Amino acid sequence: MKTKWHLIAVALTAALSTPLAFSQNLVPDARRIGMGAVGNQGNLASELVEEQRPYRSFVIPLGLFQVLKNFQVFNPDDPAFDPVRAVENLSSPMHIIFNRGTSGAGSNLVGDLVNGRFSRDLNSYRGFAPASEIDAQGLWSPSWGKTFRFSGEAGAGTSHGVFVGAGPYVALGTNVKIDQNLLDILSSSTNVYRPNSTFTIGDITTGQGAIAITGGYRGKLAVFDNAQTGGNTRDGLYIATDYHYLHGIHYDTVDLNVRFGTDQAGQVTLQPTSTPIDIGRTSGKKGRGFAIDLGTAVIVKNWNFSFGANGVGNRIVWESLRSEQLVLRSLFQGGNFVRTSLPSPGAERSVSLPVQYAAAGGYSSDRWAAQTEVSHGLQDLSVRNGVEYKVGRLAVRGGSRYQLDRWHLSTGAGVNLTKRFGIDMAIYQTTANIERKQQIGLALSLRLDRADN
Repeated sequence: MKTKWHLIAVALTAALSTPLAFSQNLVPDARRIGMGAVGNQGNLASELVEEQRPYRSFVIPLGLFQVLKNFQVFNPDDPAFDPVRAVENLSSPMHIIFNRGTSGAGSNLVGDLVNGRFSRDLNSYRGFAPASEIDAQGLWSPSWGKTFRFSGEAGAGTSHGVFVGAGPYVALGTNVKIDQNLLDILSSSTNVYRPNSTFTIGDITTGQGAIAITGGYRGKLAVFDNAQTGGNTRDGLYIATDYHYLHGIHYDTVDLNVRFGTDQAGQVTLQPTSTPIDIGRTSGKKGRGFAIDLGTAVIVKNWNFSFGANGVGNRIVWESLRSEQLVLRSLFQGGNFVRTSLPSPGAERSVSLPVQYAAAGGYSSDRWAAQTEVSHGLQDLSVRNGVEYKVGRLAVRGGSRYQLDRWHLSTGAGVNLTKRFGIDMAIYQTTANIERKQQIGLALSLRLDRADN
C-alpha cells in the first residue's frame, strides 16, 4: 500500500481537528442565516417553533459551482489533491464562500505532508497559528418523516400525533494538542530556528456513522382561551419527544502523533531519532444504540418560547472491534507505512456525546420579528440573535452568532416578488477553514408563503 494513501488519513485527521463551523454553512434558508441562523441547533424545541413558520424555503445552491469546479481536490490521484480544501468544501457546499480557493499556511503544511514535499524549514509554514488545544464535537442527524395525527387536526386547538421517520446519524469529535514551541515558530513574524528540538502534534479523532430510526410524539394543547390569543390557532403549548434507535454502520477512532525533530541548524532532521508519524486506529462496523430528544414550546399571540434537550442518554455500543498501528519512519525518503495488527481492545465499546440543551424566545408581528437562542452541549456555549424589519415588499435583517469563542455577524434582505413568492439573500461571516480565518459567505434561497398566510 502506497505511503500516499496512509498520509491521506493523516491529513484528513489534521484537517478535521480544526472545529469547522457547523452553522450557517449547512442552513438552506437565507432568511434564517441573515438573522443569525437562530434555531439551527437541530433542537427539537426549536423545530416545534419552526414548523409554525408561515413559509417554506428552497436553497439556490450556487456554492456547488465552486465545489464542482475544483473537484480535483477530492481525488488523491490528482496532483491538485488538497484534503484541507476538500474538508472545507464539504463543510460549506451550498453557499458561495469568497476566497474559497485560496490556500493558507495550514493547508500548505498538510498538503506537503500528503504529497511528500514537506519542507525542512518549519518557517515555511509561518502564519498558521491555531490554538494549542482544540476540543470540538459535531453531530448531523436530520430526521425525515411524517406525523400521523390520531386526535385533532393540524392547526386545531388541541391535537395529538405519532411521528415516524428516519435519517443519518453522523458524529465527529476531536481533541488536538499542538506543542507551544512549534506554535511560537508558526506564529512568529520573523524566522525562528530551534536546534536539537522536538515538536509534537497530537490528535484523537472519533467518528460514528449510523442510521437512525425514529418514533415520537407530537402534541399541542390549547391552554389559552380565545380572548387571550385573539383567536390565533397557532397559539398553545407544544410538546414533542423522539426516540431514536441507532443502527451503527461505522466507527473509527484515530490516535495521531506527529513529531518534528530538528538538527543543529534548526532544520527538520533527515535522520530522526523518534518516529515522525504513528497512528493508532480502532474501527468497527457493527453497533447499536439509542438517543432521546425532548422539546416543548409555547406560542401566544406574537410571542414564542421554547426549551429542549437533544441526545438524552445517547450511546452507541460498538462490537467486533479491530485495532492496528501505522508507523512512518521518514517524512522525506518515501517508503510505506509499516502496518501492524493489534489485539482487539475488547468485546464492546460504548461511545456517547454531550447532551445538547437549548432555550429560545422570540417576537413577531406584521412589521417586526426578533429571535434569540442560547445553547450548550456539543460546542460549548452558543448564542444566536436576529432581527427583521419589513417595509412593504422588502424585509431587511441582521444577526449575530457567538460560537467557538468568537462572534460572527450576518445581514440580509428579502423581497416579495408576488403575494406568496419571494427571494432572500444573506451575507454572513464564517470560519469553516483550518486557519479559522473569517471569510464572507453569500446565501440565496426562494421563499413560498403558505396559502393561508
